[in-house]
Formats: sequence, structure tokens, C-alpha cells
Amino acid sequence: MRAITVRYTGNQLLQYGVAILLAVIFFFPVVWMFLTSLKPAGEIYAWPPHFFPQAPTIINYFRVFTQSLLGRYILNSMIVSSFSAVAVIVLASMAAYGIARIGFRGSSLVLVVFIGLAMFPQLAIVPSIFTWFRDLGLINTYVGIVIAYVGLFTPIALWILTVYFRTIPSDLEESARIDGCGMLRMISHIILPVSIPGVVTAALIVIIQTWNEFFLALVILSRNHLRTATVGIALYPGEYAFPWDLITTATFMAILPIFFLTLVFQRRIIGGLTAGAIR
Repeated sequence: MRAITVRYTGNQLLQYGVAILLAVIFFFPVVWMFLTSLKPAGEIYAWPPHFFPQAPTIINYFRVFTQSLLGRYILNSMIVSSFSAVAVIVLASMAAYGIARIGFRGSSLVLVVFIGLAMFPQLAIVPSIFTWFRDLGLINTYVGIVIAYVGLFTPIALWILTVYFRTIPSDLEESARIDGCGMLRMISHIILPVSIPGVVTAALIVIIQTWNEFFLALVILSRNHLRTATVGIALYPGEYAFPWDLITTATFMAILPIFFLTLVFQRRIIGGLTAGAIR
């Protein structure tokens, strides 16, 4: 058989080297958490530290599910992230279609205002949100945290969907109007099916953001059985020191769903984010 020789230029080697270096930097904390979760408590605090466990054990995984509410925390995160993503996509898709296709006066200004609101610091608005939600009886409820997340993450979904809707050919809508298709039917039966990559991208980003959000979840969900994974793990009790064996194990378990979700849908995420780059 004939050997195939692949030659790389200096620029390509540099790009591959930078990519490998960045991959190592970003994945090192995850690998370190996984290896730490396999170490007994005494080995975690040993000095000098060992990268690989000397006496690997899975006892931490049994302890984290039997001595804490980690399973409940992860379930709460799934419920909150799922309902928040659905609500955000429904609202953002209708608003994005109006901005991208109808083109009413001041539509671009509306989009800029929404993006500006998304950059507003949470610390400045949390006292007001807490007061309103307390008066409405929304503290320590799934409804309250979902409403907060809808207001927080709708702007980013609106921006993604607006950019994606602008890439859809207008001929599809004109043909639908000729056939007598109404506005709502056209959006639900034609526009949304065509824009599935953008919708999936926006939904996944909202899920990831709500899964990782800490501050609002800490303020609105104060009861232990309602806490999300990020808050529940951060508030693990320790009598004299932080239980790093349980914390690292619980953290690794909590990031696994998002890790696999991103791994499975990475092509759709990249495709949806770059949809408006080339027209």
C-alpha cells in the first residue's frame, strides 16, 4: 500500500498547539475534580498533593447521595432549567420574529435595549426582585425562580433568534401568505421548523445559564429541598472544615448532565451561533 504523507505548515502547527493547550487548560479542573472524587478524605489533604489517587475508592459517590440531597438538587436544577428554557423560547421566538421580519419602527432599538438589560448587574436589582416576589408569595417556589430566569435570560435568546430569523429566506413567508396562511400558523408550521437549529441553540444556552446561575437561586430558593445544584453544593455544611471530598464529588456529578448535553449538541450550538455570520 502507498503511504500517505500529511504535511503541516508552521501556521497550522501553531493553531493545533494553541488548541491543544486551551483544551488542557479548560479540561484540567474537570479532570482534577474527577480524580479528587476517587480519593479518600485523608489523601485529599495530604501534602504534597498527588495528582492520581493512591488508593482509589468510590465511597464518596455513595456518601454524596446518602448523606446529602444531591439527587434532589440536581432534580431541582433540571425542573427549573427545563421550564425556564421553554418559557424563554416561547417569548423570545415571537419577539425575535417581530424584530427580524416585521421590522416595526424602533425594532433595532428594542433589541439594543434588551441586550443592555442583560448586562445589568444582578446585585443592583436583586433587592427589588426579592421584595416584589415576597409580596407576591413567589419566594421558595419554582414559579418564582422561573419568572426571574425568564427575565434574566430572554435577552440572549432574543438576540440569537433574531439573528437566525434574518437568515431565513422571505420567499417561504410570501408563499405561505399566498396560500392563505395566517401569522400564528406561519410561525408555528413554517418558521419554527425551519429555524430548529437556532431554537435548539437558544434553548441549550438558556439551560446551561440557568443550570450554572447562583445568585438569584440563592436569594429566591432558601429552603434546602428546593435549592438548585449550584446553591446546594456551595452550602454543604462542615463542622470544622469544608468537606472537600463531598464537594468535589457532588460538583463533578452536577456538571455531568450539562457536559453531555453540550457534547451531544455542540454542532447545533456552533451552527446556531454562527448562522448570521455568513449570508
